[in-house]
Amino acid sequence: MNLNKIIKYWFLLIILFVLIPFKGQSQFKLTDASKQNNQIINNKSKAINRISLPFIDDFSNYLDIPNPNLWDNNGAWVNFDFPFLPPTIGVLTFDALNSEGYLYPMANTTGFSADTVSSCFIRLDSTIVPNKIPLTPKDSIYFSFYVQPGGGYGPIWENIGSSPSKKDSLILQFYSLHDNSWNSVWETQGLSIDSIYSKDSVYWLYVNIPIIESKYFNDSFRFRFLNFASLDNNPSYSYVSNCDQWHIDYVYLNKDRKFDEKATRDIAFVNPAYSFLKDCQAMPAIQFLASDMADTLGITIVNLADTALNSIYKYDVRNSNNIIVNSYNGGFENIYPYIKTKEFQTSPSHAAPPINFTYEFDNNTWTFFDITHTVKPGVGQDNNSLNDTIHFRQIFENYFAYDDGTAENGFGIEPIKNSNLAVGFDLNVEDTLMAVDIYFNSTYQDANQKPFYICVWNSLDGKPLDSIYHSYAYLTPSTQGLNQFTRYYLERPVILSQGLSFISIQTKYNDYLNVGFDRNTDASTKIFGNWANSWEQNTLFKGSLMLRPYFGYKSMIGLPVIEKSEISLSIYPNPTNSILNINLSENGNEFPNSNYELRIANMMGKEVYNSSYKNQINVSNLSSGVYIFYLINKETNQTIKQKLIIQK
Repeated sequence: MNLNKIIKYWFLLIILFVLIPFKGQSQFKLTDASKQNNQIINNKSKAINRISLPFIDDFSNYLDIPNPNLWDNNGAWVNFDFPFLPPTIGVLTFDALNSEGYLYPMANTTGFSADTVSSCFIRLDSTIVPNKIPLTPKDSIYFSFYVQPGGGYGPIWENIGSSPSKKDSLILQFYSLHDNSWNSVWETQGLSIDSIYSKDSVYWLYVNIPIIESKYFNDSFRFRFLNFASLDNNPSYSYVSNCDQWHIDYVYLNKDRKFDEKATRDIAFVNPAYSFLKDCQAMPAIQFLASDMADTLGITIVNLADTALNSIYKYDVRNSNNIIVNSYNGGFENIYPYIKTKEFQTSPSHAAPPINFTYEFDNNTWTFFDITHTVKPGVGQDNNSLNDTIHFRQIFENYFAYDDGTAENGFGIEPIKNSNLAVGFDLNVEDTLMAVDIYFNSTYQDANQKPFYICVWNSLDGKPLDSIYHSYAYLTPSTQGLNQFTRYYLERPVILSQGLSFISIQTKYNDYLNVGFDRNTDASTKIFGNWANSWEQNTLFKGSLMLRPYFGYKSMIGLPVIEKSEISLSIYPNPTNSILNINLSENGNEFPNSNYELRIANMMGKEVYNSSYKNQINVSNLSSGVYIFYLINKETNQTIKQKLIIQK
């Protein structure tokens, strides 16, 4: 199969947007209402603490909303997952989603204003520490930051997120208290990381702006970033989701700086911490084996100075009681300046530390382990210690997760009736599948709200084979917010044996479904598609489908299940080879049972019998073996199950 056919028919990434720039003047005058509101803010601001120089934020020590002590936010968000090799871990991302994680209501194909983030008030009238000294344009005050368009670097199957088009724009403005206006001082239209890299062999644009106009030198200086976007004209609104991403990092405002100043004494992490497991970010406690541990980690560390420095790297692992159960010390290593070498730390003891232990816990108990990575200068201090630590929580509960919880893109199920998008999961021991969590991307005008089914398959030669479960009633995608999963309970428990099984989303009609796709973890070898009555090869796109299976009765929160009940079920004779008698009673008395359904499944979880309630059924066509007999209330989904033995 050629690449064009794969891209056309196999797991399309969301086709996103053709964007137009904001067409405005360099100075933005406030409306009368805005002026009035701003005046109220200015009057109140006399009692508000100003930020004194320096102003610095590299977004490394928190997630989600920008720090309210530094920022006034409307839509942008802090994350570790969307940028490609940022200056330091964590960025501020601008996109087409509002603060609730949904496309802006005014989103359209002709253009709209999206996210806006403003700084809090900053004192440019004087310094405070160590002494109060007036500031003037002669104090060489510069405002700098790094900016990166979304979309990642290299071939499309390795990209992260969505690039802005040439007509999109990101704008920086300074606020003038003197004339109560926002003035545009810098802007860029859409571009790709590849175009940036081709010029300077770096993945980020560095912007450094002098502040020299006297109107800014007061106690109420502010700056703000804002982006403008528009939507593509796509054949289906289901394709249209988040897009037009810009990332801002290492915002720095201070005096006594130089126009060509880029280097700073800072050793930092670049990428977030991930799982110590080979394949999963999380897995059921009962499924864990020592063989699931990875051998090494991939850690990215940068030196932002202009000279080589010495650093110390280590990690600690703590159990749920906050007791250290393992530590690794990578010792001292030299790290060369990225500004000169364009390289990160290469020493294996820091860049590829070994995992020289295994988790130990009671597999019948849910638990977690907290992993903390730290890197420090070997001698002296660096200028920013907030980016010297990263964390990961290793969860062992009742679900598998290949993804890290963030959808950088969307994965498409072909708009062909009964198309399937399947993900495989390896079980070390037999377990009972009870529910599936799925994250569906928020799409334009809720176009993703199309019916689907959940199916479960056994496997042969690493591919799905026979269907052992198919939901009877269709389901509907539900988007609870950005990266918020929705749990879909199965209509009956499905027993999965040791080994590989698959769970699929199946379209009901000729609808395109847009499922969250994490690009920072890679479970692409576990993904298969079926849209023409055959299971195709794995996708070329690297990533993990945001679908998580939940096992065991502990996952049945909110789903009524009868385990110990006054309702009594008896089946006899058991073992049997032909006729099976069924008796259902409550407190010893028989009661109307028209609302109940009978099902029998083999130990692979495949349903082999289904009917409405009867007092007697013939099972002579079943082979010898052990089965699970289910009695299910069709109105409430309440379930009673018993072991059934067929013996011939």
